[in-house]
Amino acid sequence: MESREIPQDAGAAWAESRTRVAVGRNVNVSGKLIFHEAVRIEGRFRGEVRSVELVVVGEEGMIEGKVSAPRLLIMGELRGDLVGCDRVVLGPHAKVFGNIEARSLTVSEGAYLDGNVRMSQLVDLTPDAIDR
Repeated sequence: MESREIPQDAGAAWAESRTRVAVGRNVNVSGKLIFHEAVRIEGRFRGEVRSVELVVVGEEGMIEGKVSAPRLLIMGELRGDLVGCDRVVLGPHAKVFGNIEARSLTVSEGAYLDGNVRMSQLVDLTPDAIDR
């Protein structure tokens, strides 16, 4: 499925997507993570996350920093800015403290957002661009 095709419930579909766990539960990591595949954050991460695929922040996951990915599902907490995203889905328990720049935003009932939203055109998140 291409990222432009919107499933009936994108959040549920993405939550079930096959992803690599980059930061597991009960793990604290800081730095810069760059991925060329779908990734899931279940622990606490401080820094920058960039991916050319889906990024999932699990219910117990927390990112403090900047995130860039074409598709982003937040079920946990994010303290920082989301930039250059095609589609962002905030799950029912999501907490976002920061600004969102995306082409499409879905906010589930119960999600919390403290920040600004800017609807924008797509940016280049191809593998070559993501490595820059």
